[in-house]
Amino acid sequence: MKILFTAVPQWYPASPYLAAALLVGQLKGRGFDAESYDFNIEFFNDILNKDYAKKSLEDAKEFLSSAEFACDASFSDDINEKRKKTFEIRKRIVGDYIKFDGEKAERTIEKIDWAMSVIKTKELFFDPEKLYEAKDIINSALDMASLPYVPSRIMIDNFIANPVMTYDFADVDYQCKNADMNMFLPYFEQKLGEKDFSVYSLINISITDLSQIVPGLTLARLLKEKTDAKICLGGNYIYKIAPDLKKIPEIFSEYCDFFIVGDGEIASVELAEYMCGKRNIGDVHSLVYADENGNVITNKTAPLLDMDNIYYPDFDCLDFGKYLAPEPVLPVQFGKGCYWSKCTFCDFYTGQQKFDMKSVSRAVDEVEFLVNKYGFKHFNFVDEAVPPAFYNAFATELIKRNLKIYYSSFVRLEKAFTADVLQNMYNSGARYMMWGYESESPRIMELMNKGIDLSERKRILADSAKAGIWNVVTFLLGFPTETDEELQSTIDVIYDSTIVDTCVPSNFALKKNAILKSKTDSVDITEFHENGELHISYKYSSLSSTMEEVKARRNRFEKKFLEDTADRLWPHTFTEGDYLMFYLTRYGKDYVKNYRLKYKKDIPKY
Repeated sequence: MKILFTAVPQWYPASPYLAAALLVGQLKGRGFDAESYDFNIEFFNDILNKDYAKKSLEDAKEFLSSAEFACDASFSDDINEKRKKTFEIRKRIVGDYIKFDGEKAERTIEKIDWAMSVIKTKELFFDPEKLYEAKDIINSALDMASLPYVPSRIMIDNFIANPVMTYDFADVDYQCKNADMNMFLPYFEQKLGEKDFSVYSLINISITDLSQIVPGLTLARLLKEKTDAKICLGGNYIYKIAPDLKKIPEIFSEYCDFFIVGDGEIASVELAEYMCGKRNIGDVHSLVYADENGNVITNKTAPLLDMDNIYYPDFDCLDFGKYLAPEPVLPVQFGKGCYWSKCTFCDFYTGQQKFDMKSVSRAVDEVEFLVNKYGFKHFNFVDEAVPPAFYNAFATELIKRNLKIYYSSFVRLEKAFTADVLQNMYNSGARYMMWGYESESPRIMELMNKGIDLSERKRILADSAKAGIWNVVTFLLGFPTETDEELQSTIDVIYDSTIVDTCVPSNFALKKNAILKSKTDSVDITEFHENGELHISYKYSSLSSTMEEVKARRNRFEKKFLEDTADRLWPHTFTEGDYLMFYLTRYGKDYVKNYRLKYKKDIPKY
């Protein structure tokens, strides 16, 4: 019996997923024939080339010249109305593009293959002028790839499904079955003709983010229709929407046979044992499925993992040369959950077992194993938060073993990150850390319940900078009841380049699984309601500001910040940590900090 774990678009294509590799490791460690296939990286390679760009432009022009809208009686009035609105928006966007961006389109077609070679070739990648031009060309090529499907849009760091449609299942189901709104449907149909998926008895699809719901379910439906394999959905996002998924009969009849809620290291092995006839389906932990009568069954949650006794991730099936980087940064996870897990706005820890960490020696063993097996020395430690004491001991052990690596991680602004600890981390290979600053306002921070000493935050960032670590700092803008003065005080911190090297701003969202859901009165949220069964956030109304106002304020700030820092390397990013780390390890922090681009970046339109 062959088992497949798949990663689906859209995910940042510079490095491989951890989830698929980790679960393949668990299955192979127990003697199963398991492998992974990265649809995400295949997708980006297949659409980022001259031929695809030309075809996208030709398809868009053909739509503009010949398309006429017609209602379809097989669809509901609601779907037909959304189809009509989509058609009108597409006509306008494509028309404007053809009218105003023809020169840019021709340049993109001519240079896209060059841009991809820059991203993947060390000699070219480490020329910042070439790199930033290549990034802009790739972004332009993705805009072109989106043209036949706008207002849906594929980006290097996101996929925005048609905003005319909702995340109600009926709308997502329509998109999964109709290529007029779904670029992934014809793409997956082609890929399923190129590779023989009939050899697999069980295919597992990981859905980690909202950007993967439409592509992930599109792939699941096609695989269920075209193969005899059992289809299992998993991933953190599936856990977050599990209560709603259980209420949708079509999920099990058309899209999958099972889904797993929460961590998959135990459940995936047990599901494989069931498929081999070695276990009853009722004994597969964390599994959700429909019985022969259509009743949805939810099995018991898996027991806690023994973090020191899980198998190492297995990246053997991946073609590292396809990733959009000169080499991949390998993801590693030291533990499960967040040791604080009380931030009122957060849902990162949803679906994880209670907080637990590998021992320091086991963590270093794993990194050493991966270095020796694959030959790469850059790592992203993907935990929600790693405690200061662990990192200090981890750094000491790396130095003791003379293990030369470079790494990044999420960390909390805990006062135990002293100057000595941070210097020890830098000496062991820490090159950037992602810190959650969120807001300068003590009042807002209390509402967020971050649980840190606010008086220590700037000291920690200053000590980190002095040690040589690049500070990537996250900020949450538009928290309900935030005043203009409080927002400005946070923006002032963002502009303080002595402690903030890269900012990562985001909008407040009221998450379904966040603590704040039960405390909305404390932040003047007057009401909230579903944003669709397959969305993890609510639409909400607030006495202080609307969701649209929050987005507009953030966009105004972001546009000005990007203009003010247009000649800097990575003053702002959501996803390019891999590129940043390569530059930091090649050139050092001072070079990256002080370099000023001659190339004029494309500033996003807001």
